[in-house]
Amino acid sequence: MKFSLGTTRAWIALATFMFCAGLAASAQDSSGQSLGDVARKTRKEHSSPAHVSAKKAVNGDDDGPDTSGVWRVRLCPIIPCYELSVTLPKNASWSRAEQEPRPVLIPTAGHEEDSSRSIRVYSAGSSDPRYTIDGFKRTFLQAWFARPEYFSQGARLLRDEHVPIDWSTGTVTHFTITTPALKYRGVSVVANSPNGVYGFACVFREEDSDAGSSICDAIIQSAQYQELQSSAVRKVYDDPPPEDPPDPANDPPNSQASQ
Repeated sequence: MKFSLGTTRAWIALATFMFCAGLAASAQDSSGQSLGDVARKTRKEHSSPAHVSAKKAVNGDDDGPDTSGVWRVRLCPIIPCYELSVTLPKNASWSRAEQEPRPVLIPTAGHEEDSSRSIRVYSAGSSDPRYTIDGFKRTFLQAWFARPEYFSQGARLLRDEHVPIDWSTGTVTHFTITTPALKYRGVSVVANSPNGVYGFACVFREEDSDAGSSICDAIIQSAQYQELQSSAVRKVYDDPPPEDPPDPANDPPNSQASQ
């Protein structure tokens, strides 16, 4: 049988199409996922609270303490921005941890080479309108602290102090964290703003209470609160930290703060 050049080309094209279709079907069968499934999975991962955008990863080094030791948390979903800041001790040789949530580490005297004995300072903020000061405080110190990258154990809240911070009011909370191996103590400050809630927490091992209490109290007492107009804003945070919805009903009874 004779084939014309046009007929031959048609058969070649048909064979190529059937081969490619077979490869695609084989890949789908072997993975168990269609292209639509893959696309939906990718969208879900990118919308997950745990997803960190490339822009945040690139700019991640910009949100720590400045060279003078002032650490600012800004909430800027709209202008004006609102800022809560604390100041680290000027004589402390602090460093910033590389792993999330990237606390500041302040070595205790006599244990400079042992990072596990360092005083840790954490920052957090959220523009989620569902949060009250109390709800955010509990989420920060209990839900987030219970994550493996923190302490794997939520804090037990001991007592609250309501203190003035410039023209605003903040809540200072004393707490403990008990893990199977170690016991920690700490103090935090959380404040509200028209754009959301933010705060800092300072944590130390119980055996370092003398130095830890003094340093942490000084850091928390240095808290300042201010409103920033557009000309004073150096950075707008595009991605808030991962958030858990506030659920005080799930808090253990012994975590209720006494006044």
